[in-house]
Amino acid sequence: MTQYFIKSIAIIVCLFLYSSLQSQTPTIGLRYYNSEVSDGYTLFTPSFNKSTYLINNCGEKINEWTFSETPGATCYLLENGSLLRAGKDSLEIRDWNNNILWSYAMNLNGLLQHHDIEPLPNGNILCVITDKYTAAEIIAQGRDTSITDATFKIDKIVELKPIGTNDANIVWEWKFIDHFIQDYDSTKPNYGIVENHPELVDLNFINNKNADYTHVNAIDYNSTLDQIIISPRHLSELYIIDHSTTTAEAASHSGGNFNSGGDILWRWGNPQVYRQGGPADQKLFVQHDSKWVEAGYEDDGKITVFNNGGDGTGAFSSIHLISPVIINNNYSKQNSRFLPVDFHWSWNGIILGDTMYESKKSGTQALPNGNLIIGETGIGQVSEINKNGDLLWTYRNPTSSIINVQYDTSSLLMNAFFRAEKYSSDYIGFLGKDLTPLGIIEDVNPLSDSCGIISSIENIEPEKISIVNPIQNGRIQFSQDVDLKSITIIDINGKILIKKDHFIGNSINVDLSSGIYIIQLHSDNGIETYKIIVI
Repeated sequence: MTQYFIKSIAIIVCLFLYSSLQSQTPTIGLRYYNSEVSDGYTLFTPSFNKSTYLINNCGEKINEWTFSETPGATCYLLENGSLLRAGKDSLEIRDWNNNILWSYAMNLNGLLQHHDIEPLPNGNILCVITDKYTAAEIIAQGRDTSITDATFKIDKIVELKPIGTNDANIVWEWKFIDHFIQDYDSTKPNYGIVENHPELVDLNFINNKNADYTHVNAIDYNSTLDQIIISPRHLSELYIIDHSTTTAEAASHSGGNFNSGGDILWRWGNPQVYRQGGPADQKLFVQHDSKWVEAGYEDDGKITVFNNGGDGTGAFSSIHLISPVIINNNYSKQNSRFLPVDFHWSWNGIILGDTMYESKKSGTQALPNGNLIIGETGIGQVSEINKNGDLLWTYRNPTSSIINVQYDTSSLLMNAFFRAEKYSSDYIGFLGKDLTPLGIIEDVNPLSDSCGIISSIENIEPEKISIVNPIQNGRIQFSQDVDLKSITIIDINGKILIKKDHFIGNSINVDLSSGIYIIQLHSDNGIETYKIIVI
């Protein structure tokens, strides 16, 4: 019996098993798997413990980092394989093996970092920082006294350069306070005609967030443009600013590549804020996670965003692609309103029977092939869809302050994570790293078990070593002598039955019942996977 005939039999058996398991959707871990899911690894940091996990498409753990505190929000896998993570207080970098390389106490150094950070190609880190003012200070800037609370929070951005193992220098800074305009009090700074200055933010726009006015929840950097995009949730807009400025220029209205200083180069989502539209023109509603699509991807140059409020009714959330119009290196407007007129692409729908709706946090990410990742914060769930809206993959964080037990729905109240990111299998940060699956995080998951078998079958390459099939008399015979790190035999439910380390020889005796099995040969060159039939 040829290997290819055996492969066909195994695929039929495993697909039948997988189909039957799909009707029993697990509550945590891998919840849905389609073989068209993009190849890669997903990174997430649970909100209620100190771990960060990297998993494969079968929901198996590839790596785990343990930090010194629960997360402030997010984490990023760097191009050298180390992990950058924002804690409740400190920023930390740990290498692939969880050794701490750098830690910086943000609060102790007077930096109230929140929500998001962004690693830069030069090793520096952009951070979103709370910038606090008293009522008197903000009124002195022209804020309407009738809509001012005792304190006034806005945001600033600092660029940190890590120094040694526990220090950093601020090498660049941008502040909202430098880019307001107001027409309330002509005796105060920044007085002007709001609708004539789309590059500035109306200090008195009414958003009913008197004490927390901007609430930036995302930051991203485009190295080609040397620009930064931020997401001020409480204004329901996205802003792009120039990073090529000095700190002094960033506080002004001139300098940098665009000679605009730190003023807004492009803004989108709610033209009411700069008096170029009404309620019907608003597109974004308390959004999160704006970022550029990576260079070389299908949607290169576009911007993704998770629109928490959907169409403004709060009945659902949506994800979007936005395509800014750039002519002669400038962001274009039409009738004084920044383009585009509408979204390039949008999706809102149902994931495993539930309408996608998250009132807070959450995110989306474009993948190289055009598929989209969706992270739902409240339930700690990450999914992948294609542009047609077809669901390809869903995984729910199986941890809270403890590891949850599968199917125990009462324990799903604290599974949140801020966002999840997927990295392609050829991401440079994986170069030279051990990506051997370490098993699932939760106690049991039949979808992960069957997914592993299907993945092994789908990814098999033409055989390099022949195995005599079918297996008779409990003896597996190879076509040649082999020198292996280990041999693993797995049943069609994904259970490891036999594992032998440091094997040398041309045959191995096994005690297996009749059936179809997967055998993996681990060597210094990688893993070769075969199917065998025992009679």
